[in-house]
Amino acid sequence: MTEAPISLYFDLPAGEHPDLEVVARTTIEWIEAIRDLASVVAPDLKFEIELIETETGSLWLSNLIKAVREGDRKALASIVGAVVVFFAMGPALHLQTDLGDIFWESLGHKHDVTIEAKDKKEIVAGVVKALEQTAVQERRRAMVRHAEADPRITAIGVDLFPRPEGPIVRIERYEFSSYEAPQETLPPVKRDTETRTNIRVKIVRANLKEGDLKPRWRFSEGETEWSADIEDSEFVTALNLQQTGLPLAAGQTIVVDIAIERRFKDGAWQEYNRRILRVKEPHVARRQISLDLGRE
Repeated sequence: MTEAPISLYFDLPAGEHPDLEVVARTTIEWIEAIRDLASVVAPDLKFEIELIETETGSLWLSNLIKAVREGDRKALASIVGAVVVFFAMGPALHLQTDLGDIFWESLGHKHDVTIEAKDKKEIVAGVVKALEQTAVQERRRAMVRHAEADPRITAIGVDLFPRPEGPIVRIERYEFSSYEAPQETLPPVKRDTETRTNIRVKIVRANLKEGDLKPRWRFSEGETEWSADIEDSEFVTALNLQQTGLPLAAGQTIVVDIAIERRFKDGAWQEYNRRILRVKEPHVARRQISLDLGRE
């Protein structure tokens, strides 16, 4: 039966043992990541993934990817190649060329498989395609997330087979956070403000609590009703001092300048707020500003 090895590594301090549940959850995501990559780089190959051995100390889970039928050694090489290349890309998904060269050399020497330059490019292209078409990136995130849950695991890694010096692809614990899914950045909301002046409106509902500096009243303009904050501080002060001569009653007409605020949402501009900038009628006492130009 045609087969190719691939190993998952957990780095542990001497004498420590990992949480079995953490290892199990991480391994499940590991297997699914292999299958996701295989579905793109070798879609026609049917295979099984076997656990063949573990190493003491830091934990190596050595697997064999076995073709169900005697078949294409190159397809199996493409799968293990894609797995190592994917993990070598890192969170930013940039392939480290020298690391890739070490991998290709190891694969060819160990398994007597010749991979041409064009085949290497196809494998890398397949990995990129798998990122778009499968959940392999989330599988890796989940592996890192599960491994992080056990503080004894100081790194995880991937290689073709166990090495005394550790795997050729290694993710250190301090790097785990860099594998988290990026926060979605939403585009800024488009906003627009229209100013209308000398608008005659009727009070529909008005109230004024003691000390209220920005009351919100309801008005009607023709057949349209809307609410607005009154931001004319001098008018509000006159209201509090009862110096407007305006009864707070429905039906009273006033003349105002208003700001109409809109935002672009779901493909259209939508009004979301109105503000009374200035009350023109009734007239209230206004502060006079003296510029005192040219005085000594």
